Amino acid sequence: MSCDAYKRLEERPEVIKAIRDRVLKFIELGRKGKTHHNFQPYFDTEFDATIFSELAFCISAANSSAIAGLKFQKMLAEKENDNMDERRIRNALRKCGVRFYQRKAKYIIDAWQKMDEVLEVLKLEESAMVREWLVKNIKGIGYKEASHFLRNTGQLDVAIVDRHVLDWLYREGCIPFWWDPNLSKRKDYLKLEKLLCGIAHHKKMQVGELDLLIWWKMTGKVLK
Repeated sequence: MSCDAYKRLEERPEVIKAIRDRVLKFIELGRKGKTHHNFQPYFDTEFDATIFSELAFCISAANSSAIAGLKFQKMLAEKENDNMDERRIRNALRKCGVRFYQRKAKYIIDAWQKMDEVLEVLKLEESAMVREWLVKNIKGIGYKEASHFLRNTGQLDVAIVDRHVLDWLYREGCIPFWWDPNLSKRKDYLKLEKLLCGIAHHKKMQVGELDLLIWWKMTGKVLK
């Protein structure tokens, strides 16, 4: 698969600056274990993020919305040092409008209990190896969510193939109308990731940055 959609993917200076600033925050989180996110003017919220709250965000946002996930991450960040209680997590997810909150509360508690292992695995230099470990060992994490977590902790060489990206690829003619990938399958995910990496190469961007540009194109927002 190939396409020349990169020629039609506009770059507004203020959007590129917002993307670069967001990426610097991702890198800081990965290196220091914490950062401060401010999503204005795209969304009126800000909070301190940690590696754990970022993983919890990625679990919460799956099959839900980024806005609901951000609301939950902010609420979690305010009380992260408290004891992790499944009922409290479940109520926070529900209050923030996260779908499948009961199941995700269990996943987030499981992730909390495995954070020592997660932090050790993140020290590996090969992001593909880290992603495979996350998919196999963290409940609620598939290839999309694992890629999302890795990108948001500063590893920009993985693609987040979500519905906005798929819609953009289809609209631009990069994937045929019959393409209905089962993204839980490794080979299908990697096939689309390779396509996006090619587009990113033409744009002289990392594929993790390209995701933010496509997201802005489809939603008008630079979030994460």
